[in-house]
Amino acid sequence: MKKLFIGLLAAFLFAVVNPTKSEAKVMYDGAEVVKGQTGKMTFKKDIKVYKKNPNGTFDSLVVKRNNFFKTYDIEKYDNKIFYQMGQYRVQATDLVVFKEVPIKIRSSFYNDPTYIVINRDGIYNMGYYGKYFQGGGIGGISFLDTNNGQLLKFSESYGGEGLWYDKYPGTDLKIAETISRESNVRFELTQDAGGKSTPLNGAKPLTMHAKGSTFTSLGVEVNGYLYVDKGLEGNGEQYFWLPVDLLKPIRDK
Repeated sequence: MKKLFIGLLAAFLFAVVNPTKSEAKVMYDGAEVVKGQTGKMTFKKDIKVYKKNPNGTFDSLVVKRNNFFKTYDIEKYDNKIFYQMGQYRVQATDLVVFKEVPIKIRSSFYNDPTYIVINRDGIYNMGYYGKYFQGGGIGGISFLDTNNGQLLKFSESYGGEGLWYDKYPGTDLKIAETISRESNVRFELTQDAGGKSTPLNGAKPLTMHAKGSTFTSLGVEVNGYLYVDKGLEGNGEQYFWLPVDLLKPIRDK
């Protein structure tokens, strides 16, 4: 018993003297930044914000002047901006002070980021709502500091005519991890669902498919969507994105 106590004491002292290393916190503008965060928000006076419940009712929360809150998803349409503050959705007004986390810092949380355009009103060279891209290929991704914040520049070869590029404000982009999945795996839909041209929740489906329809994985998952081929064993019939949680693997019998 005495030996056990001495052993436990030695282990405790070792842990105190040599603590386990933890990942360094990412800081910006005096506060910690977390994965998925787009910025932080304060209010010029006490205001009430709302969240919509699944049953259609609303809950409210009074937020105090000058208290800051982390913001996550952003919606931009009809020249309006909405910030997601936890479960609460806040429209940008003169009472809202939003400070963006630079896109380069946001990207640092991802091993293989995919960037998705979320601004429905955006005007770009070649971009559009739902367009997605990664850093591979010719040109790739770079970050540009300007007087109005940091931009992301995406360059690639286009039609043999050399490089073209677009510049995007960070708040016009959602970032999601690119996950490699096994290719040529057959899946079956567990309920009716639409196939989308982009892995974005707000995008409208291009095609509709009934429960029990089968698809072949193309080996990429982004933002909760799997890139699939409608053709038998991936013969290139039709490509689109389907929600991962509505797909189940087809087991050989």
